[in-house]
Amino acid sequence: MKILTRYIIREHIPPFFFALSILMFIFLMNFLVKYITQIFGKGLSIITILELFFYNLAWMFALAVPMSVLIATLMSFGRLSGDNEITILKSSGISIYRIIRPALIYAGVITILMIIFNDKVLPDFNHKAKILFKNIREKKPTLKLEPGIFFDVDKYSFQVEKIEKSDDEVSTNQNYFLGPELESSTKPDKLMNITIFDRTDASKTVTITAKEGYMVYSSIKKSLVFTLYDGEYHEFDNTNTEEYKLSHFKKNVVYIAAADFELERTDEEYRGDREMNIAMMRDKVKQAQKSLADEKKRINEKIKKSLTLTLTSIKKEREKTITDIDSIKKIADDRYDDAQYQAELKINRLHQKLRSSNNLLTSYNRSINRYMVEIHKKFSIPFSCIVFIIVGAPLGIAARRGSLGIGATLGIFFFLVYWVCLILGEDLADRMIISSFWAMWFPNILIGSAGLYLTWRAVKEKTIINWDKIINIIKKLVTRQRNKEG
Repeated sequence: MKILTRYIIREHIPPFFFALSILMFIFLMNFLVKYITQIFGKGLSIITILELFFYNLAWMFALAVPMSVLIATLMSFGRLSGDNEITILKSSGISIYRIIRPALIYAGVITILMIIFNDKVLPDFNHKAKILFKNIREKKPTLKLEPGIFFDVDKYSFQVEKIEKSDDEVSTNQNYFLGPELESSTKPDKLMNITIFDRTDASKTVTITAKEGYMVYSSIKKSLVFTLYDGEYHEFDNTNTEEYKLSHFKKNVVYIAAADFELERTDEEYRGDREMNIAMMRDKVKQAQKSLADEKKRINEKIKKSLTLTLTSIKKEREKTITDIDSIKKIADDRYDDAQYQAELKINRLHQKLRSSNNLLTSYNRSINRYMVEIHKKFSIPFSCIVFIIVGAPLGIAARRGSLGIGATLGIFFFLVYWVCLILGEDLADRMIISSFWAMWFPNILIGSAGLYLTWRAVKEKTIINWDKIINIIKKLVTRQRNKEG
């Protein structure tokens, strides 16, 4: 039996890694297409781009592993069934349950490893990916100098009429604002007829012109450095129209602040729910539960205090009325109108306080629910590996093929059903319609129940998938469509 166990587990390993590599590639390409405009064109280094991809591989891996288990199960059991190995094993007295058991062992190991991965690795990778993405979004894109085009940077605008490419091979393609600061051995492109408008002082209009010059980016000063030759400096005072300054220079250096053009690495202590491990989220749940209990206690004290004050005021009013019986006819109406107004005012104030407290209670409950959903998710998604074995084994046996096509099709269908239920459950849990437990575990219960039913039918040797019937239905539909077109 140990030989059989090793054999079945070994059958699952190649298709598992093959499916995992394909799915990871698909996820990566989808990520690249979705965020290509936010990543490229900003002068980021290859290392930074690869770092961003690396951090995002964690959530892709967490999603791809359960689906890979399902596809591997369909393919491996499909091959065993297609080569009549399942029939041979059954004729030898080995039950379907015994045949499936090794796959469940291998899925159980993967489940434990994925729970550890989701708790220890995934939160940190999500946190680092979020920070890096934020830094990239805040970085301004790299701009390319073009003749005759005005560019605005900080409170400066500048334009060049002509760009003469340098003969230096190193700088032939370095016609950019940004990049590494050029060494003395590297000659930048020469800029001709440069105009710079300086708006740093609202009371003055400053215009700088030069016949030629060079521009580089200083990573130390985080500025664009213009070295200008043979130019003029014009200064016009907006508050005094008669004052105008003009000066000539042979050489002048202008610094334009451009800190946003460089990737600034930051760090954040704040973490969202998907950036926390189980221990962190349990602490958050305990804090929210304590705040919830404290707020409920405050509400009870408010109600008790308001009722006590109301009863006391009624008692005083009654005593006052009895002692002042002679003048009651003159002031009774005013007194009771005022008492009614004061009572309504107290009730409205209490109502507003209770509404505010109720909103606070709802907020605490939502927070608890959100964290509990993520805690259950760290267990339920890895556990789906076992569920997919239960549903994939009988389907693979029924398919009687080990092809990737049939395995991928069935795998995608069941994974989509599982994922739709998971997303819907999370949304319902966030709205506090259902509990966090049912939100995250219902997909496993649903798919697992279907798998147990399919396994039972496989044990009883009842037809699970009637491929001949399906093919006949498809043929009829195709024929009917052709007749309509004809």
